[in-house]
Amino acid sequence: MRVMKKKNPQLTKLEIVDMQEIRESMHVDLNDVLNLYAKIVGQRIVDVPIIVDEKSMIILRGNDIYQALDLLLAEKAPILKVDISNVEVTLLKAGLTKEAIIEAALRGRKLPPRSFTVKLDVPRINVPLDRLLKIEKKDREKLKVYGSTLELLYAGWPTPLVRLNSLSNESRSVWAKLEGYNPFSNSVKDRIGFSMIMEARQKSNLREILYEATSTNTGIALASIANLLGIKTKLFIPKTIQKVSDIYLRVLGAEVVRLPVGLTVEAISQVDSQAKKDDALHLNQFENDANFKIHLKHTAREIDEQLKAVDLTPTCIIGGLGTSGHMSAISFYFKTKYGEKVQVVGVQPAANEVILGIRRIETGMKWYHWTCFDKVVDVTQEEAIRGCLKIARKEGLLIGLSAGAVAYAFEKIAKENGVYVLIFPDTGYKYAEQFERYLLGG
Repeated sequence: MRVMKKKNPQLTKLEIVDMQEIRESMHVDLNDVLNLYAKIVGQRIVDVPIIVDEKSMIILRGNDIYQALDLLLAEKAPILKVDISNVEVTLLKAGLTKEAIIEAALRGRKLPPRSFTVKLDVPRINVPLDRLLKIEKKDREKLKVYGSTLELLYAGWPTPLVRLNSLSNESRSVWAKLEGYNPFSNSVKDRIGFSMIMEARQKSNLREILYEATSTNTGIALASIANLLGIKTKLFIPKTIQKVSDIYLRVLGAEVVRLPVGLTVEAISQVDSQAKKDDALHLNQFENDANFKIHLKHTAREIDEQLKAVDLTPTCIIGGLGTSGHMSAISFYFKTKYGEKVQVVGVQPAANEVILGIRRIETGMKWYHWTCFDKVVDVTQEEAIRGCLKIARKEGLLIGLSAGAVAYAFEKIAKENGVYVLIFPDTGYKYAEQFERYLLGG
C-alpha cells in the first residue's frame, strides 16, 4: 500500500452533468451498489456527490454512486471536480500509479474493486432523484402495456426492422423485417389470421368453427385468435409437415387432420367441400383478399416508414412466395410509389424441392399476377438451411426455413451497393426436425 499525499485539494461547486460525460475508473461489488440503490430509491435523494478529476472526468470517488444511478436509468449525475494531482490517493494495488488510474479509465479498462481510495472531506448534498432521471411521459404504448392478447398483436406493430451487419458494408446496408415478433404463431401469418377473422366478423360470416388448410403458422394464428372469440378450429395439414405441428395445434385446442397431400394448397378443394358439408367457415388464406389487404395496409407501409426513419429508401426487397399475399402487397406498394427504383424479388423452392412456407409459382398464386416481380430466385432446401445457419451464426437469430431461403437468395443476387430488405417470415423453433436431419448428415 502506498499513500500519495497532497495538501488542501480544492473542490469545485456542485454540478449536474450528463452521465455519459463521466468515466468510470474502478469496478464495484454489486452488493455495495444495490445497498446504495435501495437507499436512493427509498429517500428519492442523492446525498453524496461523485468526485471526478476536473480534466479527464474520471471518477476518483463514487464509482458505486455512478453504478447505482446507472441502474436507475439516470440521465444525469451530481459531481464535484478536483485536480487529481492535488488529491491524497491510497494505492492498494501493487504497481498502481495515478497515471495508471487515468490511463485505465481512458481506455475503458476499469480497475478491480478497491484498487485505490481517495481521502477527501466530501460535503453532503441534497439532489432529488427526479432531477437526475430522464424526463419523459411514459405512456402505455411505449411501456408495452396491452389490454388483451389480441391487442398485443395489432398494437405491437410495426414488427422490428434490423440491420444485418454481417451482410452489410460501407456501400450496402441489409435489413431484415422480423415477422417472428408477432405473438401467436411467431410469424407473418398472425397478420392474415387476424385480418381474415376480423373481416369475416365484420361481415357477420363467422361460424362456430373455422376450417383451414395450413402448413402450421396460419393454423396457429387462427386457433389462437379463434380461442379469444370462443370459436373452434379444425385444421388440415399435409402429410409432409413436421410432427411437432400437430402438438402445437392441439395444445391450442384445434382438431388436426393429416391429409395425403404434399402441399397445403392441394388440400383446398377438400377442405372447402368439407366445410360446406359441416356448416363451417373456410377462410381460405390462398384466395381471401383480406390476406393481401393487411399487408398492403401495414406490412409494406411499415417497411417504408421504418427505412425513412433512418433516411433510406430500399433498392431491393426480397421475400418468399407462399400464398403470395405479403410479397405481392409489398411489390404493389413499392412499385406504385417508387416505380422501377425499387426491385422486388420473389423466392421459391427449386423444382422438386420442399421448403415449408413457400412454394412454386406454377402451383397457383392469386396475387402474384396482380403486380410485378423483377426476379424469382430458386432455392433448394439444403440452401435454405444453410441460409438459416449463416444468420444464426453471424447474427444470433434463429430463423425459419423460408427466411433461410430468403437469406440464401440474397447471397445469390446481391450487389456491392444498395439498400436491401429481407422479409423473414418466422423463427426457426418449429423446424428442429429439418435442422437435425441436416446436421446429422441425413
